[in-house]
Amino acid sequence: MKVLLAVVAAKVVACGFGLRASDEGARLGYLASRLDEGSLPGLAPGPPFDGEWLLVEHSFSIAAATNLAFRHPDQAPLRRAEVKRWVASMLKDDVRAFDRSKWREDALTSLDGPHGHVGYLGHLAWALGASCLIGNGEHALAQPVARALRRRFDASPTALLETYPAETYVPDNVVAIAGLSLLDRCRGESTSRKTITRFLDVMRRERLDPKTGVLVFAPGQPGRGSGAGWMAYFLTFIDEDFARAQSSALFREFGVELPFGGFAIREWPRDVDRGGDVDSGPLVFGLSPAATGFALASAAYFSNDERLQQLLVPAEVIGTSIGLTQRRYLLAPLVGDAIVLATRTATPWPANEHVSLPNGL
Repeated sequence: MKVLLAVVAAKVVACGFGLRASDEGARLGYLASRLDEGSLPGLAPGPPFDGEWLLVEHSFSIAAATNLAFRHPDQAPLRRAEVKRWVASMLKDDVRAFDRSKWREDALTSLDGPHGHVGYLGHLAWALGASCLIGNGEHALAQPVARALRRRFDASPTALLETYPAETYVPDNVVAIAGLSLLDRCRGESTSRKTITRFLDVMRRERLDPKTGVLVFAPGQPGRGSGAGWMAYFLTFIDEDFARAQSSALFREFGVELPFGGFAIREWPRDVDRGGDVDSGPLVFGLSPAATGFALASAAYFSNDERLQQLLVPAEVIGTSIGLTQRRYLLAPLVGDAIVLATRTATPWPANEHVSLPNGL
């Protein structure tokens, strides 16, 4: 036991050093090499999760690049080019395949149809909004996708859309609403405001877990750490007050103080003993790698530096960083590297005051 504690302590010290010497550029370099070479998705489970991971790897890498562009304006031209490439990759057939196999129709060729496709279209709308805000101009698909999502949200009696047939997940819907918000912000307009306001009103009224106060993962299901952390992050692009309230509930109801100054997030409330799944990752004493990774965004965005450092401790202890010019976690899938970089660098995104329309990418 003493040897184990010594190893953990040494890794915590190394983690603290790594956080002082910023390695964000090297981590994004690793993501860029994987995305640009097409060596994806990396340690993913079987269908449809391999396709979901492929999509999420792109969207969170776009988030990380956009964060770094706004944090370091001198990097903006390079980050703008990366985002442009990765948005183009999200339109490729292999990235759309998982959604098409479930719906038996293609999300982009059925924009006039009634079906949700909110998993794929939500991330696409969000990425198109990020690309526009970072200065790439508005993509030719941005407004067709936004119109399709608005029409479907407005027609839904529950204010929710299906990810797959008969499968509705609140986190996917929050991403789509964040996409509508970003596209409005980039244009300097409020075309989607009515849709967004209705969605938020219904979520506050009908989709809060009465036990924990976080948004539920799906209708009829309780709140859980991974979903709550994910939604608290994407809510920052929609409603900062709601995002702050969800972040507070997440830390209060699911947070756990760890030895050596660490902090982690449980997947389930403290009195619930359930196993992990593909969304949470393998649980260790109830602690969720996914929930802890997503929670980084709440700490970073709201400038809680102490909590951010605490949350990064288990990431380093479990994941083990390697590499210099291309830095990554040895024991994490590619999607984990993308999520952690995007969330640990989360920052407010300003509105784009100079929009060029359109460029079609």
